[in-house]
Amino acid sequence: MHELSIAMGIVERALEAAETRGAETVDRLTVELGAATHVNPDQLRFCVETATDGTAAAEATVDIEQTAPRGRCDCGWEGEPEALESAMVYAPDVRCPECGDRTELISGRECRLAAVEIPDERLTHHER
Repeated sequence: MHELSIAMGIVERALEAAETRGAETVDRLTVELGAATHVNPDQLRFCVETATDGTAAAEATVDIEQTAPRGRCDCGWEGEPEALESAMVYAPDVRCPECGDRTELISGRECRLAAVEIPDERLTHHER
């Protein structure tokens, strides 16, 4: 499963970030996922939750924030492509709705760990 290998990388990076900051646990992981990746967000969430089992992030909430695709064309058009769902996964052939030329995807292919939330150990239990 493609999503599992992605999830394992995301969890590894999150645990490294938490360890660097001296955190014993992770409260929340936020993943930015572009629509042009064709990665299923529900499957990715399940895989991230599975990959955290037995780790400092085992109880973390997993948020998947989907990013809409945006294209840019040399003719000056910029916006959301119309036919992304039929584009190939690794080399989308997205065409400009104004001139028909191939557009450059400037967003929507992201799949990254956007944030790692760790407990603020300076707060007392009452303040949390």
